Order: sequence, then structure tokens, then C-alpha cells
Amino acid sequence: MPAEFAGFVETLAWQDWRPRFVTLHNTGVPSLATWLGSSHPARQRIVAQKHYERDILHWHSGVHLFVAQDLIWNLCDLTQVGVSVSCWNHLTLGVEMIGDYATESFDEGPGAQVRDNMVAALAALHRKLELRPDGFKLGVRGLHFHKECRRDHHDCPGRNVVKADVVARVLAQMAA
Repeated sequence: MPAEFAGFVETLAWQDWRPRFVTLHNTGVPSLATWLGSSHPARQRIVAQKHYERDILHWHSGVHLFVAQDLIWNLCDLTQVGVSVSCWNHLTLGVEMIGDYATESFDEGPGAQVRDNMVAALAALHRKLELRPDGFKLGVRGLHFHKECRRDHHDCPGRNVVKADVVARVLAQMAA
């Protein structure tokens, strides 16, 4: 699936809008444990998320990607402005990881699978857009975490997601 996503990204052309960086999120709700439960069909959750963003919140769009342990979902057009973080929607691609990484592991089991799929997705996007996840400057460049937008009041993507580790993994994947 990461290879298919990378192939998909290679077919895209950004013309009317071009992101300057990626912002990383986690769902919190559902947690990864809930997502993986038999009573929580993943595809239903994605449909519900689109409905919530567009019909309840009245957003013109939503987060660009949802990353799970087994799939990378493209929720809105990657070549268009999405909605995921109030501080810089017009500057960023929003990537949402399934899980509550304030409490769930990001280093083993399904959390590590989510992490690895997210790294592959971010590497593909950074390569295609000729962006770098390092060299962070708030609101300007480098990988951003949602919690860096103070006005949204989110501890997202959670304390178990360490930016330096994510950046190093994305850079390594980009070089591979």
C-alpha cells in the first residue's frame, strides 16, 4: 500500500495551490484500539468523518489523508486546500493518523504500523513537492504538529509521537 500511494502521488500536479509543509495529526477518537475493534468498521468511520466535516462543521474540505495500520486513505484532493488546522490551512497538507498517541504506543504493534505508513506517505509527498520535513520554522517550512497551532488547543499528535524521530524516519525514507 505505501508503494501504491507513492505511485498515486507521482500522478498529481499542483497548479492552483501548492502546500509549503505537512501538518501531522492523530484522531484521538477513535483510539487505535477502538478502530481495530470488530464493532468499528473502518470504512464506515471514513464515510462518517467526511459527513462530519462537510455536513456538520460545514467545511469546504477536510483533512487530506487518514493513515491507518493497513491503509492510507485520500479524503480530499491533495492538490487543493484542505481543512485540518486553523493556523495555516492554506499552507499545509493535513495528515491524520488513526490512534490516540497521548496514551497508545507509537513504537510497537499497530501503532508502529500506523507510524510506518505515515512515514511512507510523508516521504512520498515531500519528494514529489520538493519539500523537507526538517529545517522547521513555524508556519513557514518543515514538518508541523497540530499542537504547534496554539489557538486550536490540541495536544495532537500526542506525546508518544516525537517530532525528531518522525523527521529522521521521513528523511531516511526519502533517501532510500
